[in-house]
Amino acid sequence: MWNGVPPPPPPPLQMAAAPPPPGTTVPGAGQPPPPPPPPAGASQGGKPLTPMELEAQLVEKARKWHQLNSKRYGDKRKFGFVEAQKEDMPPEHVRKITRDHGDMTSKKYRHDKRVYLGALKFVPHAVYKLLENMPMPWEQVRHVKILYHITGAITFVNEIPWVVEPIYLAQWGTMWIMMRREKRDRRHFKRMRFPPFDDEEPPLDYADNLLDVEPLEAIQLELDEEEDAAVYEWFYDHKPLMKTKLINGPSYRKWHLSLPIMATLYRLAGQLLSDLIDRNYFYLFDMESFFTAKALNMCIPGGPKFEPLYRDMEKGDEDWNEFNDINKLIIRQPLRTEYRIAFPHLYNNRPRKVKLGIYHTPMIMYIKTEDPDLPAFYYDPLINPITSTNKVDRRERKAAEEEDDEDFCLPEDVEPLLKQTELYTDTTAAGISLLFAPKPFNMRSGRTRRAEDIPLVSEWYKEHCPPAYPVKVRVSYQKLLKCYVLNELHHRPPKAQKKKHLFRSLQATKFFQTTELDWAEAGLQVCKQGYNMLNLLIHRKNLNYLHLDYNFNLKPVKT
Repeated sequence: MWNGVPPPPPPPLQMAAAPPPPGTTVPGAGQPPPPPPPPAGASQGGKPLTPMELEAQLVEKARKWHQLNSKRYGDKRKFGFVEAQKEDMPPEHVRKITRDHGDMTSKKYRHDKRVYLGALKFVPHAVYKLLENMPMPWEQVRHVKILYHITGAITFVNEIPWVVEPIYLAQWGTMWIMMRREKRDRRHFKRMRFPPFDDEEPPLDYADNLLDVEPLEAIQLELDEEEDAAVYEWFYDHKPLMKTKLINGPSYRKWHLSLPIMATLYRLAGQLLSDLIDRNYFYLFDMESFFTAKALNMCIPGGPKFEPLYRDMEKGDEDWNEFNDINKLIIRQPLRTEYRIAFPHLYNNRPRKVKLGIYHTPMIMYIKTEDPDLPAFYYDPLINPITSTNKVDRRERKAAEEEDDEDFCLPEDVEPLLKQTELYTDTTAAGISLLFAPKPFNMRSGRTRRAEDIPLVSEWYKEHCPPAYPVKVRVSYQKLLKCYVLNELHHRPPKAQKKKHLFRSLQATKFFQTTELDWAEAGLQVCKQGYNMLNLLIHRKNLNYLHLDYNFNLKPVKT
């Protein structure tokens, strides 16, 4: 078009085909349409398939489906070759490695020294995981999964101690009872001294000293087969109810307990739980009151005392003071600390960063019964009815009501609603008690938590310390309460972070293997490894004048 060449003619418009003239025949016209494809169960010849052929077709379909889905459950592939899943090694493998690396000064292990020093930064995490999975007093022995380096440089406990919170609290409640009995009945009660071994005594070898020794008996409260029938069979098991419908499965992340089980656990955990259900008990002893007392630089009786939040509290206005201020409220009686905290804007000159607490909550009329034989709906004598002051009017009104009632009567065929339903069952009283129970006993289901995340006795210092307790206990309560208030005051919502799985990434390498060991053996290995690492670090830094003993104390070398 630009070089003078005429453009090509446009393509002819495709018009609808005109009908053929009369008398002409078009091939294919007037014939019936082609037949539909044969159904799945028929052969190409139109004959139905035999049962043998149908079964062969199903087998072929199953083979193709299995071939397509085999990748989902198969071994991991990486750049064309199959990476097989690691199998657990026998415990003797890691025992031999640890025993051989007992003395790292040998030239035989000069290449492993660098690995040991590099593993030093993982020692805090190894100690943390070891303490996290510590066996409980009611367990005779605990076997844990282990992730270890092939040179014996470091050993990790590769488990998370998930526990069902109501069961865990009940177990520790029974331990509290056993501890008090032991302290009462044992004449020569002595607490253990730490560290238990001498400074120059090396850690014991598990295979030589402890492998064939029968462990001590576990501390367990003897349960009653009738009263504690709901939990009698599995109460002291490691990860109880694992293979039942009450737990979601091997992951052990969700639980759902029945009413008899929860009632029994609540009774067994009673030693650790508070009996206070009325929130009015915590008036001027709750978090808002502590925040206000801290802001006003005051101390609630029995509560913590903080440093002044504002240093200018004592400075007055130069022009106006308490004698000539026309806006000043003159109060003739001394102001108590409780008044200033309960009504901070009324009784303080400069209330800054104060919190207003709840003045009153509805009263709870529930009274916990100690006798299990009482009916579920029992009127406790502690709840006294409020009598009327004018008894004469009440008697006259009652007589008038009785006269009016004589004229009315129900027909004979009238029956009360829910006549056939029982007023209460065997679990009604337990259900009412669980309704007013503290968390987690007022829940039917929940998620498992790590054992170290469950507070056992933190509710004790959040209440008023009984006056009969010694001074050291009151001081301890105040210190714990001060730390708790500061943590609540400075708490910020955690930032979203990407979840990292250290053990998964380590296990995927060729340098780490897995096995299962006794927890005590894993602890002895971590102690030996930490000692070897620190010794190598001392020699690397040429600190030859320092000596590290087996209790991790640094001492000067005798000269």
